[in-house]
Amino acid sequence: MKMKLADQTTAMLPLTPTGTAGALVIRPPVIIGALREYFEMCWERATPLRPQRPAAPGGGRLTPAQQAVLELMAEGLHDDAIARRAGLSTTTVRRHIAAIMSRLGVSSRFAAGAAAQRRGWIG
Repeated sequence: MKMKLADQTTAMLPLTPTGTAGALVIRPPVIIGALREYFEMCWERATPLRPQRPAAPGGGRLTPAQQAVLELMAEGLHDDAIARRAGLSTTTVRRHIAAIMSRLGVSSRFAAGAAAQRRGWIG
């Protein structure tokens, strides 16, 4: 079940499985509370996914330097701050970020973070 919950005052439920045909907007606090409790119950019973661990280069995963850059990216740091913390040049950091995005098949840093999270490369 898909649901969007905004500031505990409004919920949106899709009218179709893909959510492309519109959504039902729900505002009564009692119904929103029930939806939140239902979500929490489902979350408690969910089976966690086993994360993949980065391996050697060439296997489609990250090098240790790329892994370090990815983890600093996940902290929300900019290229210069990542370079300072990792002891690398900004140019090298940008090359690592480009390689990470290429390995993940994404075109933005945000998408890289989401894809890396899904693969278990970052916590």
